[in-house]
Amino acid sequence: MKVYDYNAKLDYGSTLKKGKRAEQAGRDHVSREQTAVEAEPKGDKVSFSDEGRLRTEAYKEAMNAPEVRKDKVAAIKAQIASGEYEIDSKKIAEGILRDEIDLFI
Repeated sequence: MKVYDYNAKLDYGSTLKKGKRAEQAGRDHVSREQTAVEAEPKGDKVSFSDEGRLRTEAYKEAMNAPEVRKDKVAAIKAQIASGEYEIDSKKIAEGILRDEIDLFI
């Protein structure tokens, strides 16, 4: 519900002047922004550190490497077949303990 004060004196001239001043201020603000944007150099510039380049190269190499190293798998299969493959239980236990300790440190 809107309430109007019918006794108030209406001054349309001052309202129009305020609107024109606000409009001009908006144009001035946009003009200043355009000038600031035009003063900036055109185009983007990107630079990478040496470490970033090395990481990218390492990632590409890892992605291009085969998931399964067939030569190692074949060698271990041959050792198992011939009975030469031995499991070092101490190394396995050390690895398990190292992993568990790393969880707590």
